[in-house]
Amino acid sequence: MSPLAIPRRLLERQTHPLENSLALVTVAAGLATFVLGAVHATHFVAVCLGFVTFLFGLYSQLVSATTVERWLNVLGIGMAFVGLGLGLSHGGFTV
Repeated sequence: MSPLAIPRRLLERQTHPLENSLALVTVAAGLATFVLGAVHATHFVAVCLGFVTFLFGLYSQLVSATTVERWLNVLGIGMAFVGLGLGLSHGGFTV
């Protein structure tokens, strides 16, 4: 069997430290947004953090390399979206 016939994924077992860290930051910030969105007094911080986390998670999803990273990104984006919605329902950008 020639080396060209072996799938590339079997030849190169690479780690993805940047993509892994982006996915973990997305999950952590999404969880923080969800918790802050549930608290009525922190609605402004929840909306700001939720918006930034949502965009950050979309970028992380764009550059993700593995299925696990994509699952974590979707989880973080979902929590950020719900936290953003809760923050908006509690007063949004009003201080």
